[in-house]
Amino acid sequence: MPATLTKTNYLKFLACPNEFWLAHHKPLLAVQEETLEYEHLRQQGYAVQKLVREMTLFRNVDPERYQVDFERAFTTADLFAKSDAVITDKITGELKIYEIKSSSRVKDEHIDDVAFQKTVAELNGFTVAGCFVITANSEYIRRGEIVPDELFTVNDVSAVVDTKIAETSVRIADAVKYLTTEPMPNLTEYCDGNKLDCSFIKHHFPDLPEYTVFDIAYLKHDKRRRLLNDGIIAITDVPDDFVLSAKQKIQVSAAKSGEIIIDKAEIASRVGSWEYPLHFLDYETFSYAIPHFDGVRPFQQMCFQYSLHTIAEAGGEIKHSHFLSKGDDDPPHAMAAHLSQAMEGGIGTVFVWYEPFEKGRNKEMSVMYPEFAAFFEEVNIKTYDLMKIFSDNLYIHPEFKGRTSIKKVLPVLCPQLSYAGLGIGDGMTASISWFHMATKRHDDARCQEIFDDLRTYCHLDTMAMVEIFNFLRML
Repeated sequence: MPATLTKTNYLKFLACPNEFWLAHHKPLLAVQEETLEYEHLRQQGYAVQKLVREMTLFRNVDPERYQVDFERAFTTADLFAKSDAVITDKITGELKIYEIKSSSRVKDEHIDDVAFQKTVAELNGFTVAGCFVITANSEYIRRGEIVPDELFTVNDVSAVVDTKIAETSVRIADAVKYLTTEPMPNLTEYCDGNKLDCSFIKHHFPDLPEYTVFDIAYLKHDKRRRLLNDGIIAITDVPDDFVLSAKQKIQVSAAKSGEIIIDKAEIASRVGSWEYPLHFLDYETFSYAIPHFDGVRPFQQMCFQYSLHTIAEAGGEIKHSHFLSKGDDDPPHAMAAHLSQAMEGGIGTVFVWYEPFEKGRNKEMSVMYPEFAAFFEEVNIKTYDLMKIFSDNLYIHPEFKGRTSIKKVLPVLCPQLSYAGLGIGDGMTASISWFHMATKRHDDARCQEIFDDLRTYCHLDTMAMVEIFNFLRML
């Protein structure tokens, strides 16, 4: 049994003591699958760290006075921490610790991370004169070659870390002690972040009901734990007098009765307000800490693909338009130009699923490309979020389980369409796969396969909206 508490495991303890315990005592049960997203984020972290090292802060130090170390380790008999960068004053012996994060802001867990590093360094007898977190500057816009000093922001967190030091020492002791305990399985002790995906909970409660109180939309943790403390796990067992919001009550009621709840009059009113031509629009985007194209900011959801189904008039045929960049152009500009041409026949109603996303991208592109500003403004004015039919509780189906994503609604209303079996079946996989294709991380055959899979996936997103629209119209 390893006796060393690493920084990674300490942060895991803060997030979920039981997962921390399970990972230590039964590591095979706590192993997390290394998904495409996990590997992508790891590679992004490496890319950020490599670029940060090019900052003036580290390259232009006086070697007679200062020493720069990357990946410097600090250890004690039972603690281990590795700092991304450390600058040592050779005269005073004082250290400055720099933590590099693929983030646009300093988060609470970053402070805990640095506080652990400082604690271990000072236990080694060093004096830590400053603590810093380096994050991406969300206001930076790429113009030509990346300028590391402008891309990244050095955030001085020394003061807030100092307020955490005493607490960190206590928590380190608590973590070490927790490993000597035997936590009792208790469903109320799920971690807020993972809920039923908590590895400790999944190990000890493998046979939970299919539809539980964890599925009640926007239910606060204190209310959920009250139900669990009373032994109520299945959503159908929630007492009628339990205090819930109006929408939550409707969801629970539908789950208990098994009945579909439809407000046909309001749906008919909304359907009647939609003007032709009807457009069903979906974007695929890519977000990265280091912008790869001019005009793009760190972590901006950069559009690289659209799918558009259009119905010009009532009873008219469906026309499909699409665009998918291979990364050898300016993706959002090329897409904007292509989309504006595809909608030249007029804009009546533009359907999307979760309008803040598409509208946000349209606003960004109108700023990036003023020549399309009027076009995107009109699109946003005439956009209708088809998800609102379901999020406004005009159509409630027990099988939605309180969710209104298109991947929950589609298989219930239009089972003839399915994302199952697609080469790419979700937005995250689409985004990362496109990046791998655009940056030529695969051979030509695999890149073509990704290209075809992306077209199929995005096409289904908009075809799904067409079919859901037809279903609602028939009501």
